[in-house]
Amino acid sequence: MSGIKPVRLWSDEPSPVDLLAFAAVAETAVEAVLDDTLDPIALGVSGPWGSGKSTVLRLIEGDLTWRSTSQDNEQILVVQSDPWRYDPSVGAKATLIGEVLTALQEELKRKGGASEKAQNLLKKLAKRVNWAKALKVAARSSITLQLPTLDDLSGLINEASVDDGDEAGSKTLDEFRTEFDELLKDDALSHIKRVVVLVDDLDRCLPETVVETLEAMRLFLSVPKMSFVIAADEDRVADALRDRYPRSERSDPEEEPARLYLHKIVQTTLKLPALSRFDTEAYLLLLQLQNRPKPELGADAFTDILTGCTDLRTKAGSLDDLKVPTGLDITGERQFAARLTPMLYEKLRGSPRRIKRFLNDLNVRESIARRRGIELDIAVVAKLMMLELLLPEEFNKVLDWLAHGQLRDQLTELERLAGRVGSETSAEEQAAAAETNNNEKTQRHPKRHRPARPPRRRQRRRPRSSRTISFAGPSCHRHWPISTSALTFI
Repeated sequence: MSGIKPVRLWSDEPSPVDLLAFAAVAETAVEAVLDDTLDPIALGVSGPWGSGKSTVLRLIEGDLTWRSTSQDNEQILVVQSDPWRYDPSVGAKATLIGEVLTALQEELKRKGGASEKAQNLLKKLAKRVNWAKALKVAARSSITLQLPTLDDLSGLINEASVDDGDEAGSKTLDEFRTEFDELLKDDALSHIKRVVVLVDDLDRCLPETVVETLEAMRLFLSVPKMSFVIAADEDRVADALRDRYPRSERSDPEEEPARLYLHKIVQTTLKLPALSRFDTEAYLLLLQLQNRPKPELGADAFTDILTGCTDLRTKAGSLDDLKVPTGLDITGERQFAARLTPMLYEKLRGSPRRIKRFLNDLNVRESIARRRGIELDIAVVAKLMMLELLLPEEFNKVLDWLAHGQLRDQLTELERLAGRVGSETSAEEQAAAAETNNNEKTQRHPKRHRPARPPRRRQRRRPRSSRTISFAGPSCHRHWPISTSALTFI
Protein backbone atom coordinates (compact mmCIF):
# COMPACT_ATOMS: atom_id res chain seq x y z
CA MET A 1 0.00 0.00 0.00
CA SER A 2 3.03 2.28 0.20
CA GLY A 3 2.70 3.17 -3.48
CA ILE A 4 -0.88 4.40 -3.11
CA LYS A 5 -1.16 8.14 -2.69
CA PRO A 6 -2.96 9.20 0.51
CA VAL A 7 -6.51 10.50 0.37
CA ARG A 8 -6.68 14.30 0.57
CA LEU A 9 -9.70 15.96 2.15
CA TRP A 10 -10.73 19.57 2.67
CA SER A 11 -11.41 21.04 6.10
CA ASP A 12 -14.81 22.52 6.89
CA GLU A 13 -13.20 25.33 8.88
CA PRO A 14 -13.30 28.88 7.45
CA SER A 15 -10.60 29.34 4.85
CA PRO A 16 -7.79 31.77 5.67
CA VAL A 17 -7.42 32.35 1.92
CA ASP A 18 -10.12 34.13 -0.09
CA LEU A 19 -10.92 31.54 -2.76
CA LEU A 20 -14.38 32.98 -3.45
CA ALA A 21 -13.57 36.65 -4.06
CA PHE A 22 -15.44 37.71 -0.91
CA ALA A 23 -12.91 40.45 -0.20
CA ALA A 24 -15.31 42.99 -1.72
CA VAL A 25 -17.98 42.03 0.83
CA ALA A 26 -15.50 42.14 3.72
CA GLU A 27 -14.11 45.54 2.71
CA THR A 28 -17.61 46.99 2.46
CA ALA A 29 -18.44 45.73 5.95
CA VAL A 30 -15.22 47.15 7.40
CA GLU A 31 -15.84 50.58 5.90
CA ALA A 32 -19.37 50.57 7.34
CA VAL A 33 -18.37 49.66 10.90
CA LEU A 34 -15.61 52.29 10.89
CA ASP A 35 -17.83 55.07 9.50
CA ASP A 36 -18.16 57.71 12.23
CA THR A 37 -21.56 58.78 10.91
CA LEU A 38 -22.91 55.25 11.54
CA ASP A 39 -21.45 54.88 15.03
CA PRO A 40 -22.69 52.69 16.73
CA ILE A 41 -23.83 50.11 14.19
CA ALA A 42 -24.89 46.48 13.89
CA LEU A 43 -24.31 44.98 10.46
CA GLY A 44 -25.52 41.63 9.18
CA VAL A 45 -23.78 39.24 6.78
CA SER A 46 -26.50 36.91 5.56
CA GLY A 47 -26.51 33.75 3.50
CA PRO A 48 -27.60 30.09 3.72
CA TRP A 49 -25.62 27.60 5.76
CA GLY A 50 -22.33 26.83 4.05
CA SER A 51 -22.33 29.96 1.87
CA GLY A 52 -19.08 31.36 3.31
CA LYS A 53 -20.23 33.69 6.12
CA SER A 54 -17.55 32.52 8.56
CA THR A 55 -14.91 33.04 5.88
CA VAL A 56 -16.13 36.62 5.42
CA LEU A 57 -15.86 37.20 9.19
CA ARG A 58 -12.27 35.97 9.08
CA LEU A 59 -11.52 38.36 6.21
CA ILE A 60 -13.12 41.21 8.17
CA GLU A 61 -11.01 40.35 11.21
CA GLY A 62 -7.84 40.33 9.10
CA ASP A 63 -8.67 43.70 7.53
CA LEU A 64 -9.45 45.29 10.91
CA THR A 65 -6.25 43.90 12.44
CA TRP A 66 -4.19 45.24 9.54
CA ARG A 67 -5.78 48.69 9.84
CA SER A 68 -5.25 48.70 13.59
CA THR A 69 -1.55 47.85 13.38
CA SER A 70 -0.95 50.38 10.60
CA GLN A 71 -2.34 53.27 12.67
CA ASP A 72 -0.28 54.38 15.63
CA ASN A 73 -2.85 56.57 17.34
CA GLU A 74 -6.21 54.87 16.80
CA GLN A 75 -6.65 51.14 17.20
CA ILE A 76 -9.51 48.72 16.68
CA LEU A 77 -10.34 46.14 19.33
CA VAL A 78 -11.82 42.99 17.77
CA VAL A 79 -13.91 40.67 19.95
CA GLN A 80 -14.87 37.26 18.55
CA SER A 81 -18.07 35.67 19.78
CA ASP A 82 -19.70 32.37 18.85
CA PRO A 83 -23.02 31.90 20.71
CA TRP A 84 -23.28 28.35 19.35
CA ARG A 85 -20.30 27.39 21.51
CA TYR A 86 -21.46 29.14 24.68
CA ASP A 87 -21.54 27.19 27.91
CA PRO A 88 -25.20 26.17 28.24
CA SER A 89 -25.01 26.54 32.03
CA VAL A 90 -24.49 30.30 31.66
CA GLY A 91 -26.93 32.60 29.89
CA ALA A 92 -25.94 33.87 26.45
CA LYS A 93 -26.56 37.46 27.50
CA ALA A 94 -24.16 37.24 30.43
CA THR A 95 -21.58 35.43 28.28
CA LEU A 96 -21.51 38.07 25.53
CA ILE A 97 -21.26 40.91 28.05
CA GLY A 98 -18.46 39.04 29.79
CA GLU A 99 -16.57 38.59 26.51
CA VAL A 100 -16.65 42.33 25.80
CA LEU A 101 -15.60 43.28 29.34
CA THR A 102 -12.80 40.68 29.32
CA ALA A 103 -11.46 42.02 26.02
CA LEU A 104 -11.37 45.56 27.44
CA GLN A 105 -9.66 44.33 30.59
CA GLU A 106 -7.00 42.55 28.51
CA GLU A 107 -6.47 45.70 26.45
CA LEU A 108 -5.92 47.73 29.62
CA LYS A 109 -3.32 45.21 30.78
CA ARG A 110 -1.61 45.33 27.40
CA LYS A 111 -1.32 49.10 27.65
CA GLY A 112 0.37 48.86 31.02
CA GLY A 113 -2.50 49.03 33.47
CA ALA A 114 -5.75 50.88 33.99
CA SER A 115 -6.53 54.01 35.92
CA GLU A 116 -8.32 53.65 39.22
CA LYS A 117 -11.48 55.00 37.60
CA ALA A 118 -11.35 52.45 34.80
CA GLN A 119 -10.76 49.62 37.26
CA ASN A 120 -13.74 50.68 39.36
CA LEU A 121 -15.96 50.92 36.29
CA LEU A 122 -14.96 47.43 35.18
CA LYS A 123 -15.78 46.05 38.63
CA LYS A 124 -19.14 47.80 38.66
CA LEU A 125 -20.05 46.52 35.23
CA ALA A 126 -19.00 42.98 36.09
CA LYS A 127 -21.08 43.00 39.26
CA ARG A 128 -24.13 44.12 37.34
CA VAL A 129 -24.14 40.73 35.67
CA ASN A 130 -25.83 38.57 38.27
CA TRP A 131 -24.09 35.30 37.52
CA ALA A 132 -26.12 33.32 40.05
CA LYS A 133 -29.35 34.40 38.40
CA ALA A 134 -27.91 33.71 34.97
CA LEU A 135 -27.30 30.10 36.00
CA LYS A 136 -30.79 29.83 37.50
CA VAL A 137 -32.49 31.23 34.39
CA ALA A 138 -30.50 28.96 32.08
CA ALA A 139 -31.33 25.90 34.20
CA ARG A 140 -35.05 26.66 34.32
CA SER A 141 -35.19 27.32 30.57
CA SER A 142 -33.51 24.01 29.73
CA ILE A 143 -35.82 22.04 32.04
CA THR A 144 -39.14 23.62 31.11
CA LEU A 145 -38.22 24.35 27.47
CA GLN A 146 -39.53 27.88 27.99
CA LEU A 147 -37.86 31.13 27.04
CA PRO A 148 -36.81 33.41 29.90
CA THR A 149 -39.21 36.26 30.45
CA LEU A 150 -38.21 39.84 29.72
CA ASP A 151 -38.01 40.48 33.47
CA ASP A 152 -35.61 37.55 33.84
CA LEU A 153 -33.34 38.88 31.10
CA SER A 154 -33.38 42.40 32.45
CA GLY A 155 -32.61 41.04 35.89
CA LEU A 156 -29.29 39.69 34.69
CA ILE A 157 -28.20 43.30 34.41
CA ASN A 158 -30.28 45.53 36.60
CA GLU A 159 -30.11 43.70 39.92
CA ALA A 160 -27.13 44.94 41.89
CA SER A 161 -25.22 42.65 44.18
CA VAL A 162 -25.08 44.04 47.70
CA ASP A 163 -21.48 43.44 48.61
CA ASP A 164 -18.86 45.38 50.57
CA GLY A 165 -20.92 48.53 50.84
CA ASP A 166 -21.92 48.63 47.17
CA GLU A 167 -25.00 50.67 46.39
CA ALA A 168 -28.12 48.64 46.96
CA GLY A 169 -31.37 48.83 45.08
CA SER A 170 -32.45 48.65 41.49
CA LYS A 171 -29.86 49.29 38.76
CA THR A 172 -31.33 50.19 35.41
CA LEU A 173 -30.15 49.31 31.95
CA ASP A 174 -29.50 53.00 31.35
CA GLU A 175 -27.01 53.00 34.22
CA PHE A 176 -25.18 50.06 32.66
CA ARG A 177 -24.92 51.92 29.36
CA THR A 178 -23.79 55.10 31.10
CA GLU A 179 -21.03 53.34 33.01
CA PHE A 180 -19.92 51.42 29.93
CA ASP A 181 -19.80 54.68 27.97
CA GLU A 182 -17.64 56.24 30.70
CA LEU A 183 -15.29 53.26 30.53
CA LEU A 184 -14.74 53.63 26.78
CA LYS A 185 -14.14 57.38 27.21
CA ASP A 186 -11.55 56.87 29.95
CA ASP A 187 -8.05 58.08 29.10
CA ALA A 188 -6.73 54.53 29.44
CA LEU A 189 -8.89 53.49 26.44
CA SER A 190 -8.78 56.72 24.47
CA HIS A 191 -6.60 55.02 21.82
CA ILE A 192 -9.46 52.67 20.90
CA LYS A 193 -11.29 53.98 17.83
CA ARG A 194 -13.81 51.17 17.74
CA VAL A 195 -14.75 47.94 19.53
CA VAL A 196 -15.94 45.53 16.83
CA VAL A 197 -17.72 42.36 17.98
CA LEU A 198 -17.84 39.61 15.34
CA VAL A 199 -20.76 37.25 16.07
CA ASP A 200 -20.77 33.93 14.21
CA ASP A 201 -23.19 31.00 13.93
CA LEU A 202 -26.13 32.79 15.57
CA ASP A 203 -28.44 31.01 13.11
CA ARG A 204 -27.41 27.64 14.57
CA CYS A 205 -28.52 28.50 18.10
CA LEU A 206 -31.67 27.62 20.00
CA PRO A 207 -34.33 30.35 20.09
CA GLU A 208 -33.55 31.37 23.67
CA THR A 209 -29.86 31.84 22.83
CA VAL A 210 -30.74 33.98 19.80
CA VAL A 211 -33.00 36.22 21.89
CA GLU A 212 -30.47 36.62 24.73
CA THR A 213 -27.61 37.41 22.34
CA LEU A 214 -29.61 40.10 20.56
CA GLU A 215 -30.70 41.53 23.94
CA ALA A 216 -27.05 41.80 24.97
CA MET A 217 -26.17 43.54 21.71
CA ARG A 218 -29.01 46.00 22.30
CA LEU A 219 -27.35 47.02 25.56
CA PHE A 220 -24.22 48.20 23.75
CA LEU A 221 -25.78 49.74 20.65
CA SER A 222 -26.51 53.09 22.27
CA VAL A 223 -22.85 53.52 23.24
CA PRO A 224 -20.46 55.19 20.77
CA LYS A 225 -17.44 53.20 19.56
CA MET A 226 -19.43 49.93 19.55
CA SER A 227 -19.97 47.94 16.34
CA PHE A 228 -21.33 44.46 15.69
CA VAL A 229 -21.09 42.23 12.63
CA ILE A 230 -23.48 39.28 12.78
CA ALA A 231 -22.90 36.41 10.35
CA ALA A 232 -26.18 34.50 10.17
CA ASP A 233 -28.95 33.43 7.85
CA GLU A 234 -31.50 36.19 8.44
CA ASP A 235 -34.44 33.89 7.74
CA ARG A 236 -33.33 31.36 10.37
CA VAL A 237 -32.77 34.09 12.96
CA ALA A 238 -36.25 35.44 12.24
CA ASP A 239 -37.64 31.90 12.68
CA ALA A 240 -36.03 31.72 16.13
CA LEU A 241 -37.42 35.13 17.11
CA ARG A 242 -40.96 34.03 16.25
CA ASP A 243 -40.98 31.92 19.40
CA ARG A 244 -40.84 35.18 21.35
CA TYR A 245 -42.63 37.42 18.86
CA PRO A 246 -45.24 35.30 17.04
CA ARG A 247 -46.73 36.49 13.78
CA SER A 248 -50.42 37.20 13.48
CA GLU A 249 -52.35 35.68 10.59
CA ARG A 250 -52.93 39.05 8.95
CA SER A 251 -49.43 40.48 9.33
CA ASP A 252 -47.30 41.29 6.31
CA PRO A 253 -44.18 39.03 6.21
CA GLU A 254 -41.96 42.11 6.10
CA GLU A 255 -43.90 43.80 8.93
CA GLU A 256 -44.12 40.84 11.29
CA PRO A 257 -42.86 41.46 14.87
CA ALA A 258 -39.88 39.09 14.59
CA ARG A 259 -38.41 40.83 11.52
CA LEU A 260 -39.20 44.30 12.85
CA TYR A 261 -37.36 43.46 16.07
CA LEU A 262 -34.38 42.08 14.14
CA HIS A 263 -34.22 45.09 11.82
CA LYS A 264 -34.40 47.42 14.84
CA ILE A 265 -31.09 45.95 16.03
CA VAL A 266 -29.41 45.14 12.70
CA GLN A 267 -29.50 48.30 10.60
CA THR A 268 -28.49 46.75 7.28
CA THR A 269 -27.52 43.36 5.90
CA LEU A 270 -24.96 42.34 3.29
CA LYS A 271 -26.24 39.28 1.44
CA LEU A 272 -23.53 36.97 0.15
CA PRO A 273 -23.81 36.46 -3.61
CA ALA A 274 -24.41 32.92 -4.83
CA LEU A 275 -21.55 31.35 -6.75
CA SER A 276 -21.77 31.82 -10.51
CA ARG A 277 -20.76 29.11 -12.97
CA PHE A 278 -17.33 30.73 -13.30
CA ASP A 279 -17.02 30.95 -9.49
CA THR A 280 -17.84 27.26 -9.16
CA GLU A 281 -15.26 26.19 -11.74
CA ALA A 282 -12.59 28.48 -10.28
CA TYR A 283 -13.37 27.21 -6.77
CA LEU A 284 -13.02 23.58 -7.88
CA LEU A 285 -9.70 24.38 -9.54
CA LEU A 286 -8.31 26.30 -6.56
CA LEU A 287 -9.41 23.64 -4.05
CA GLN A 288 -7.51 20.97 -5.96
CA LEU A 289 -4.40 23.12 -6.30
CA GLN A 290 -4.59 23.98 -2.61
CA ASN A 291 -4.40 20.26 -1.80
CA ARG A 292 -1.36 19.63 -3.98
CA PRO A 293 1.80 18.68 -2.08
CA LYS A 294 3.82 21.80 -1.30
CA PRO A 295 6.93 20.83 -3.32
CA GLU A 296 4.79 20.54 -6.46
CA LEU A 297 3.08 23.91 -6.07
CA GLY A 298 4.77 26.76 -4.26
CA ALA A 299 2.95 29.56 -2.46
CA ASP A 300 3.92 32.09 -5.12
CA ALA A 301 2.54 29.95 -7.96
CA PHE A 302 -0.75 29.44 -6.13
CA THR A 303 -1.03 33.17 -5.42
CA ASP A 304 -0.45 33.93 -9.10
CA ILE A 305 -3.22 31.54 -10.14
CA LEU A 306 -5.57 32.92 -7.48
CA THR A 307 -4.90 36.46 -8.69
CA GLY A 308 -5.47 35.34 -12.27
CA CYS A 309 -8.87 33.87 -11.35
CA THR A 310 -9.83 37.13 -9.63
CA ASP A 311 -8.84 39.16 -12.70
CA LEU A 312 -10.79 36.89 -15.04
CA ARG A 313 -13.84 37.15 -12.80
CA THR A 314 -13.67 40.95 -13.01
CA LYS A 315 -13.34 40.84 -16.80
CA ALA A 316 -16.05 38.17 -17.20
CA GLY A 317 -13.45 35.92 -18.76
CA SER A 318 -13.00 32.16 -18.95
CA LEU A 319 -10.60 29.83 -17.17
CA ASP A 320 -9.37 28.84 -20.62
CA ASP A 321 -7.61 32.22 -20.60
CA LEU A 322 -5.94 31.62 -17.23
CA LYS A 323 -2.19 32.20 -17.34
CA VAL A 324 -0.22 29.51 -15.56
CA PRO A 325 3.34 29.99 -14.25
CA THR A 326 5.98 28.55 -16.56
CA GLY A 327 6.76 24.89 -15.92
CA LEU A 328 3.58 24.21 -13.95
CA ASP A 329 1.13 21.66 -15.37
CA ILE A 330 -2.44 21.92 -14.06
CA THR A 331 -4.14 20.16 -16.98
CA GLY A 332 -5.61 17.44 -14.76
CA GLU A 333 -7.07 19.92 -12.30
CA ARG A 334 -8.50 22.03 -15.11
CA GLN A 335 -10.18 19.07 -16.78
CA PHE A 336 -11.60 17.83 -13.48
CA ALA A 337 -13.07 21.27 -12.68
CA ALA A 338 -14.50 21.65 -16.18
CA ARG A 339 -16.21 18.24 -16.09
CA LEU A 340 -17.77 18.65 -12.64
CA THR A 341 -18.78 22.32 -12.87
CA PRO A 342 -22.02 21.92 -14.88
CA MET A 343 -23.33 19.34 -12.44
CA LEU A 344 -22.21 20.94 -9.16
CA TYR A 345 -23.23 24.44 -10.24
CA GLU A 346 -26.74 23.34 -11.16
CA LYS A 347 -27.41 20.85 -8.38
CA LEU A 348 -25.57 22.19 -5.31
CA ARG A 349 -26.81 25.78 -5.71
CA GLY A 350 -23.38 27.31 -5.45
CA SER A 351 -22.80 26.28 -1.82
CA PRO A 352 -19.06 26.17 -1.00
CA ARG A 353 -19.60 23.82 1.95
CA ARG A 354 -21.72 21.39 -0.08
CA ILE A 355 -19.11 21.43 -2.84
CA LYS A 356 -16.36 20.62 -0.31
CA ARG A 357 -18.43 17.85 1.23
CA PHE A 358 -19.17 16.38 -2.19
CA LEU A 359 -15.48 16.40 -3.11
CA ASN A 360 -14.55 14.79 0.22
CA ASP A 361 -17.09 11.99 -0.31
CA LEU A 362 -15.85 11.54 -3.87
CA ASN A 363 -12.19 11.32 -2.81
CA VAL A 364 -12.97 8.85 -0.02
CA ARG A 365 -14.76 6.51 -2.43
CA GLU A 366 -12.01 6.79 -5.01
CA SER A 367 -9.41 6.03 -2.31
CA ILE A 368 -11.28 2.90 -1.21
CA ALA A 369 -11.52 1.69 -4.81
CA ARG A 370 -7.81 2.37 -5.40
CA ARG A 371 -6.87 0.31 -2.36
CA ARG A 372 -8.94 -2.53 -3.77
CA GLY A 373 -7.03 -2.32 -7.02
CA ILE A 374 -9.86 -0.78 -9.06
CA GLU A 375 -9.52 2.38 -11.12
CA LEU A 376 -12.66 4.49 -11.44
CA ASP A 377 -13.67 7.25 -13.79
CA ILE A 378 -14.12 10.14 -11.36
CA ALA A 379 -16.59 11.98 -13.58
CA VAL A 380 -18.80 8.88 -13.81
CA VAL A 381 -18.68 8.29 -10.06
CA ALA A 382 -19.53 11.95 -9.48
CA LYS A 383 -22.66 11.62 -11.63
CA LEU A 384 -23.69 8.49 -9.76
CA MET A 385 -23.19 10.28 -6.45
CA MET A 386 -25.36 13.14 -7.67
CA LEU A 387 -28.00 10.60 -8.67
CA GLU A 388 -27.74 9.08 -5.19
CA LEU A 389 -28.06 12.52 -3.59
CA LEU A 390 -30.95 13.90 -5.64
CA LEU A 391 -32.88 10.78 -6.69
CA PRO A 392 -32.31 8.18 -3.95
CA GLU A 393 -35.28 5.98 -4.94
CA GLU A 394 -34.16 5.71 -8.56
CA PHE A 395 -30.58 5.11 -7.44
CA ASN A 396 -31.68 2.24 -5.19
CA LYS A 397 -33.54 0.81 -8.17
CA VAL A 398 -30.28 0.77 -10.12
CA LEU A 399 -28.53 -1.02 -7.23
CA ASP A 400 -31.36 -3.56 -7.15
CA TRP A 401 -30.89 -4.25 -10.86
CA LEU A 402 -27.18 -4.76 -10.22
CA ALA A 403 -27.85 -7.18 -7.36
CA HIS A 404 -30.18 -9.29 -9.54
CA GLY A 405 -27.98 -9.26 -12.62
CA GLN A 406 -30.45 -7.15 -14.59
CA LEU A 407 -28.46 -3.94 -14.89
CA ARG A 408 -27.22 -4.29 -18.48
CA ASP A 409 -30.63 -5.33 -19.85
CA GLN A 410 -32.44 -2.57 -17.98
CA LEU A 411 -29.97 0.10 -19.08
CA THR A 412 -30.20 -1.06 -22.69
CA GLU A 413 -33.99 -0.81 -22.61
CA LEU A 414 -33.92 2.60 -20.92
CA GLU A 415 -31.37 3.81 -23.44
CA ARG A 416 -33.63 2.68 -26.28
CA LEU A 417 -36.64 4.46 -24.77
CA ALA A 418 -34.66 7.60 -24.00
CA GLY A 419 -33.26 7.71 -27.53
CA ARG A 420 -36.69 7.28 -29.09
CA VAL A 421 -38.29 9.97 -26.92
CA GLY A 422 -35.32 12.27 -27.47
CA SER A 423 -35.50 11.85 -31.27
CA GLU A 424 -39.23 12.52 -31.36
CA THR A 425 -38.85 15.58 -29.17
CA SER A 426 -35.98 16.84 -31.29
CA ALA A 427 -38.01 16.45 -34.51
CA GLU A 428 -40.98 18.28 -33.03
CA GLU A 429 -38.82 21.10 -31.73
CA GLN A 430 -37.05 21.51 -35.06
CA ALA A 431 -40.34 21.49 -37.00
CA ALA A 432 -41.77 24.16 -34.70
CA ALA A 433 -38.60 26.24 -35.04
CA ALA A 434 -38.68 25.92 -38.84
CA GLU A 435 -42.32 27.00 -38.95
CA THR A 436 -41.59 30.00 -36.74
CA ASN A 437 -38.66 31.07 -38.89
CA ASN A 438 -40.74 30.70 -42.04
CA ASN A 439 -43.53 32.85 -40.61
CA GLU A 440 -41.05 35.54 -39.61
CA LYS A 441 -39.55 35.59 -43.12
CA THR A 442 -43.01 35.79 -44.69
CA GLN A 443 -43.86 38.79 -42.53
CA ARG A 444 -40.64 40.56 -43.45
CA HIS A 445 -40.86 39.67 -47.17
CA PRO A 446 -44.53 39.15 -48.10
CA LYS A 447 -43.84 38.83 -51.85
CA ARG A 448 -41.43 35.90 -51.44
CA HIS A 449 -42.89 32.50 -50.59
CA ARG A 450 -40.58 29.61 -49.97
CA PRO A 451 -41.76 26.28 -48.62
CA ALA A 452 -40.20 25.25 -45.33
CA ARG A 453 -37.73 22.42 -45.62
CA PRO A 454 -38.46 19.32 -43.58
CA PRO A 455 -36.35 19.17 -40.42
CA ARG A 456 -33.22 17.05 -40.43
CA ARG A 457 -32.93 14.55 -37.65
CA ARG A 458 -29.85 14.86 -35.56
CA GLN A 459 -28.29 11.71 -34.26
CA ARG A 460 -27.01 11.89 -30.70
CA ARG A 461 -23.55 10.53 -30.18
CA ARG A 462 -23.10 8.47 -27.04
CA PRO A 463 -19.88 7.34 -25.38
CA ARG A 464 -18.97 3.74 -26.18
CA SER A 465 -17.83 2.87 -22.70
CA SER A 466 -21.03 3.87 -20.94
CA ARG A 467 -24.75 3.41 -20.91
CA THR A 468 -27.33 6.14 -20.54
CA ILE A 469 -30.10 5.89 -17.99
CA SER A 470 -33.20 8.07 -18.00
CA PHE A 471 -35.78 7.92 -15.24
CA ALA A 472 -39.21 9.04 -16.33
CA GLY A 473 -41.03 11.46 -14.07
CA PRO A 474 -42.26 15.03 -13.88
CA SER A 475 -39.14 16.21 -12.08
CA CYS A 476 -36.51 14.08 -13.79
CA HIS A 477 -35.54 14.36 -17.44
CA ARG A 478 -31.79 13.81 -17.15
CA HIS A 479 -29.51 11.36 -18.93
CA TRP A 480 -26.75 9.84 -16.79
CA PRO A 481 -23.78 8.03 -18.38
CA ILE A 482 -23.13 5.07 -16.07
CA SER A 483 -20.22 2.68 -15.78
CA THR A 484 -21.37 -0.53 -14.08
CA SER A 485 -18.04 -1.04 -12.31
CA ALA A 486 -18.56 2.23 -10.44
CA LEU A 487 -21.85 1.21 -8.87
CA THR A 488 -20.28 -1.06 -6.27
CA PHE A 489 -18.51 1.89 -4.66
CA ILE A 490 -21.54 4.12 -4.18
